[in-house]
Order: sequence, then C-alpha cells, then structure tokens
Amino acid sequence: MIFSLENVVKNRAQGTGYRLAIGCLRIARGERVALTGLSGSGKSTALDILGMALQPDEAQTFLLTPDEETFDVAGLWRKKSLDAMAGIRLRHIGYVLQSGGLLPYLTVAENMALTARMQDKGETFATKRAAEAAEALGIAHLLSSYPSTLSVGERQRAAIGRALAPRPDIVLADEPTAALDPIHAQGVMRLFADMAEEMGATLIMVSHDQTLVREAGLRTVEISVTAAEDGAVLAVIDDRTTPCAAS
Repeated sequence: MIFSLENVVKNRAQGTGYRLAIGCLRIARGERVALTGLSGSGKSTALDILGMALQPDEAQTFLLTPDEETFDVAGLWRKKSLDAMAGIRLRHIGYVLQSGGLLPYLTVAENMALTARMQDKGETFATKRAAEAAEALGIAHLLSSYPSTLSVGERQRAAIGRALAPRPDIVLADEPTAALDPIHAQGVMRLFADMAEEMGATLIMVSHDQTLVREAGLRTVEISVTAAEDGAVLAVIDDRTTPCAAS
C-alpha cells in the first residue's frame, strides 16, 4: 500500500464545528482514486492531509510508502519534522491545484520544468520531461508563452503537465477540471488519468462529479456527512475495499 491511514482526525472551528474522521483508508500503488462528496464535506481537507500539507489533530496510523521506504507521517508530525516532509513531497508528490497555480513570471516550459529543477535532476532532464508532458497534453506550441496569455483550459493543462513532468510516484489533484466546460473537462480528465496510469503513478483526485470520474475509470471513495453528538458536522471516510489492520 502506498497510503495506509487509520483513525486520522482533523477538527476545524467553523459554525458549531467540523470534524473529518478517516476511519480506514488504504490506497494501493498505481491506483487511480477519486475522493467525492457534497460541497464542504472535506474533500480538499482530506487531500491536504494526504499531501502532508495539513496536520491532523489525531493519527493512530499514517504510513506513506512511495517506493521501497516507508515513512511514518504521524510520527513526523509529532516530531514537527517539517523539512523532512517537505523533502518527501518534493521527491515523490506532484500537486495540481484547482486554480492551476502557475507562476505568472515563468513561461509554460519553465513552470513545467520547475519541480524537476528543484529536485536537482539537471537542466536537460527537466527540459526533456517538460517537453514530453506538453506534447502529450497538446500544448507543445505554448511552451514559450506566459500563463496570462493562455485560456483557462490551457493553463490547467500546463498545471497538470507541471505535476506530471518529473514523473512523481503520487499525483494529488484538487478539482483539476472544475474551471472547464463539460466537454473540455471530460477530455482533460481522461487524458490526465491515462497519463498517470502510463507513468505508473498513484493518482488521487478530488471531484464533485461522480459521472466524470467514473467515465475516467477512477475508483470512488465517498465522504459521508452526518451530525456528531456534540452538534459538529462529521465527515467520515471509511473505505473498506482493502481492510485496515483493525478490521
């Protein structure tokens, strides 16, 4: 398993309170998974926890095994090992933001090669990977352009290319097609999922559109929302497709 989480909890103070409770979540290497649920159910919160960008308040088990090494993420949070987690993210995780998140002062090519450069893989490697991803995504003719000159769809393709170019073990995507019209969204979703599969990357995506993720062949993990005894909104992930140790 690339992700193994049990009894991971995140509380937020909003209204009467909000609690995301991950009872059991295990994701196999190479899987393509979509986190779905109602608006405000905690999909992006769950993705940020998986990406080690948001500290859980409780974590019985949180293991990440991107390659032959297993990282105890719960332990790293307890020790406040922020630099170690930043290094893990840089080496193993690509992230696609809902807004794209391209740096406006860099060209498309420079944006897409940025992560590989930060990994010290060399200029030739970074440029080659960026060009390959741009070709696959149909934006090779835009490599010298700046984000401000691109359409919304082109910017999102460039953001996807930036995440995929260094060939990460894990790709996390927060509503990567939310800003696109349905026709373009379907095409980009399918292309994104197919590229991740071809690379052997584990893809975990947040989406509100179950039809779209189903057509792209992703396994769905739905976040259910109920009321807790203390009146807080309780969002629960309890995916028993692959049982947790306590099951």
